[in-house]
Amino acid sequence: MMQQLNLITGQTKEQEAIEFIREHEPPGGYFLGFSGGKDSVVLYDLTEKAGVKFEAYYSATGIDAPEVVKFIREHYPTVIHKRPKESFFALIPKKGYPTKWTRWCCDKLKKEPTKDIPLVHRMMGIRAEESARRAARGRMDKLGKWTIYKPIFNWIEWEIWDHIDSHNLPTCSLYDEGFSRLGCVVCPFVDGPKLKKAMKRWPKHYLAFEKAMKKLWDKGKPNGEPWHESNFDEFLNNWYRGK
Repeated sequence: MMQQLNLITGQTKEQEAIEFIREHEPPGGYFLGFSGGKDSVVLYDLTEKAGVKFEAYYSATGIDAPEVVKFIREHYPTVIHKRPKESFFALIPKKGYPTKWTRWCCDKLKKEPTKDIPLVHRMMGIRAEESARRAARGRMDKLGKWTIYKPIFNWIEWEIWDHIDSHNLPTCSLYDEGFSRLGCVVCPFVDGPKLKKAMKRWPKHYLAFEKAMKKLWDKGKPNGEPWHESNFDEFLNNWYRGK
């Protein structure tokens, strides 16, 4: 399917995104955040087409699906993998379990590994359609010393897939198996049928997670108080249910 022209600019969204990337190109080049998902695949393609200087980085969280890591290594070998100082499972007994409201895992596993990279002009495959919170931040914003650029901010999902199909771009095999998201395997936002599907597909990740949760249970709360659950199974199940 051909992209429609913007009646004001006379450009397709692809052309406009490429122009946006060129217009804001910093002298030292861009940092491109690459997750292995469909949005970052499109962002990478647009950046290459723009002909600008950039380095692509993948935050290797240790809890991504192995299929994602394999996909990046096979199809995007120039992407630089950055790992956290401590694993997710080692951090749980120290920091407590992550929740939808206290997502220390995003900071420790995704942001910290790349925070010392001197490229402060950072491109991300973030789209307004994904959430009201993301939409509110705009196409460009500041995060500490970083300036964040979002070339595909105004794209909707079908346009992402249309670009992938039109340009015959590779995507991770998990999409073909019905997985709609390729984020962390163990995540407080994964629940219900998606949780059951993930636990069945990647049991080793959940075994390691439950061992880490047992260490946290045995240790007790940071203030020394006991947990309000009566036993570990209840404690673990409450986390899975988002309580």
